[in-house]
Amino acid sequence: MRIPMLVSIMTFWGCGILSTTTTAQDYPEAIQEDGDITLNIPYLEVEDEEGETLAYAIELFSPAGSGLTFQLDEQSILEVAENQPEAIEGDGACSMTADAQSNACEAGVKDDFFITMANCFNYSNPEVREECLEDAHAEREEGFAECDDIEEAHEQLCEIFGEDPYDPQIDPATFISVADIANNPNPFFPLIPGNEWVYEAEDEIITVTVLKETREIMGVEAIVVRDVAEEDEELVEDTFDWYAQDIAGNVWYMGELSRNYEDGELADIEGSWEAGVDGAKPGILFRAMPIVGETLRQEYRIGEAEDIGFTETLTANESTESGFACENTCLQTLEATPLEPDVSEAKYYLPGTGHILTIDLEEDSREELVSFTPGN
Repeated sequence: MRIPMLVSIMTFWGCGILSTTTTAQDYPEAIQEDGDITLNIPYLEVEDEEGETLAYAIELFSPAGSGLTFQLDEQSILEVAENQPEAIEGDGACSMTADAQSNACEAGVKDDFFITMANCFNYSNPEVREECLEDAHAEREEGFAECDDIEEAHEQLCEIFGEDPYDPQIDPATFISVADIANNPNPFFPLIPGNEWVYEAEDEIITVTVLKETREIMGVEAIVVRDVAEEDEELVEDTFDWYAQDIAGNVWYMGELSRNYEDGELADIEGSWEAGVDGAKPGILFRAMPIVGETLRQEYRIGEAEDIGFTETLTANESTESGFACENTCLQTLEATPLEPDVSEAKYYLPGTGHILTIDLEEDSREELVSFTPGN
């Protein structure tokens, strides 16, 4: 758990007393286990008797029941280079967001754990009750491990995006109408009404259609794209995505209504979000001129929609069995989400056609474009 704050320390160090405050140059990390707390401080400035500034990395330990009284293990004191690590840019918003999300994740795990425990206590059979309690503890540990993985992924994104708040400023005057998009579409995602892409992935068929419908979001005219997924000829997802294009040619993702089905019935709308609602904010899917090596936030609703895309190359080679191919002309991206750290995909976009291929890098499965019908 990261603690985004200054930490004051007063403790015995050898024959004297150390009284100081950590700088904001790196966040202390607190590790809690069975009530014990270990506080790792990667950068601590101390002024000696001659006024010289010394820098250290130290570890403090607070045993359970001590009331957060920390003890210093002198063997943990490591001298480090002054001003290293470098100061965090911005106001720490990204790391504080990651910490808050981690706390929320762990709170959810605890909530599920105690509800399961409550159910376990109502089994009259001792063996069934004991098995239920063991499963509850195992699920709790698995949940905490998943929260740790998600927090680590969020922290890695903070290293990429920096510490400033994610708060894109949307000016409707800088966006173009749906009619103007059709005259000058982004080549990697041509939002021309009537455009239809059909994909196949094992037993699944996905049909993506640019509709003539629009939706006003944050004062911007967004075009509606319908995404229908069928598995063994049964509907599993029917989503309306909302996109907008600015005057520079960048395509923005403004939200989606994601309807998920089970056995032909609507099961939930998990993953739905709309920019400007409940803290959700738009992201950029494609730049007019993609920048190799750049990472983009594609969507942003905390805990629901946090996809990011990394521009790998503009000269990728790939092909599908149905004949869509590019020779040194495809945009290749790597896409993932910190909410599912073990999942990542490579996607390929053919200029003028758009998305032709997705490769799941963990399962090595492919979703290929089998037909593309241009709109009017």
